[in-house]
Amino acid sequence: MSAERPPTRTSGPAAAVGVEELARKLDSRDVVGVSIGWVDNNGIVRSRTVPVAELPAASRRGVGNTAAFAVFDSHDGITFAHEGLSTPSGDVRLTPVLDGPLGVTAQSGLPGFAWVPGRQLTGDGEPWAYDQRAVLERQLDRAADAGYTFVAGFEMEMVVSHEDDPHEPTGDVVPAHRGPAYSANAMRDVSGFCRALLADLAADGIRIGQLHAEYGGSQVEMSLSPLPGVGAADAQVLARQTAHAAAQRHGLRLSFAPVTTLAGAGNGWHLHSSLSGPDGTNALAGDGPHGLSPAGLGYVAGLLRELPGVTAVTAPSSGSLLRRRPGFWASAYGFWGVENREAAVRLVPPSALLGAEVTNVELKASDASANPYLSLAVVLAAGLAGVADGAVPPDPIGEDVGTWSEERREAAGITALATTPERARADLLGSALVRDVLGEDLLGAFVACRDADAAWAAPRTADEVVASLRWQY
Repeated sequence: MSAERPPTRTSGPAAAVGVEELARKLDSRDVVGVSIGWVDNNGIVRSRTVPVAELPAASRRGVGNTAAFAVFDSHDGITFAHEGLSTPSGDVRLTPVLDGPLGVTAQSGLPGFAWVPGRQLTGDGEPWAYDQRAVLERQLDRAADAGYTFVAGFEMEMVVSHEDDPHEPTGDVVPAHRGPAYSANAMRDVSGFCRALLADLAADGIRIGQLHAEYGGSQVEMSLSPLPGVGAADAQVLARQTAHAAAQRHGLRLSFAPVTTLAGAGNGWHLHSSLSGPDGTNALAGDGPHGLSPAGLGYVAGLLRELPGVTAVTAPSSGSLLRRRPGFWASAYGFWGVENREAAVRLVPPSALLGAEVTNVELKASDASANPYLSLAVVLAAGLAGVADGAVPPDPIGEDVGTWSEERREAAGITALATTPERARADLLGSALVRDVLGEDLLGAFVACRDADAAWAAPRTADEVVASLRWQY
């Protein structure tokens, strides 16, 4: 899978222009505020906005932010169950990452505002143990030490709803397109939104491979072009803001939530990843089985053996567990296959038409309730561990194992992935690799958030849980 870099912006990284000059250029484009964004442990995008004139000061000393954001749950409750953050005291500095892969983006769909990813530091300017971006950066450094560049991209599914309907005052989904799935008719229903989205994505420097109506009711998917390293997560976060803004301008409302209705297919954010070697070629491709190199086989095997712990990070919410059903292409069982869309780990192999560079591994158990930086970090770590060990995966499966008997799955060593908070928690804590990637502090906060979500959901119906998360994403 070859990476594509976004086009250069006039408001690009501060490495190219000084921050004072950057602020002047933003001002010349009628930007009045710069939103510094980060993603919490529930996949929810948070932000603080500074006037454009304050950007230089914010770049030097950051802006104040409560440490409690690390223990916000999915319903904006604050849990103090994690010992490291057990009081309302504590402050961190949210600093704009001006020299990151995307720099600062003047948002075409939100005139007057720019977007920049944030980094969370201690008051002394040191790395904060709960900063998710830093977790990914550590794994990227490990990959570089091993001679690899990590490349990733997300397929982002979303449900498109009419925002206001006098007959639907309860916040239900009011479908904006009538289908059929993948049809031109469905796209015509939302053509104004789609036109604005494509234009805004291009103007914001976010490249996508395609945009289409999906299988679910009133569902649309955009596939982000792959990017190296932390840029893949930054682009995913910005793409969300771009899509929400385009929908709002057309009287529509988006939901990226894992489940928007219990009867629906749900939204996945399928995570495609690969490794590039020192020469820039795809390190997963080779002349071995299924067109894989030894590194490619190890990458698949590493991800597969760590799958339970990895998916506790990449699809962590109550909604994620409700989405995980056989027959919904939602990764109900832990197995891999070549182009098998029911498999949790799907290999996209080289082909005569596409060549070797297309080779990548798709993790289907991934959704909007995950922090993208943590998701990429645990996927990369699992894959690299398999490469380092020279691991070899079992034979791929080309069938829907959900149609098999329990005895046949057991004989093949295939188990269901977690569908309860208790099982997901055990999978998370049972993975030494995931614990190492997150670190004990962040792991403790992450588990506290999951426990708080589970406690909130326990006395409620599945419909109530779905409704509570529907418009959080």
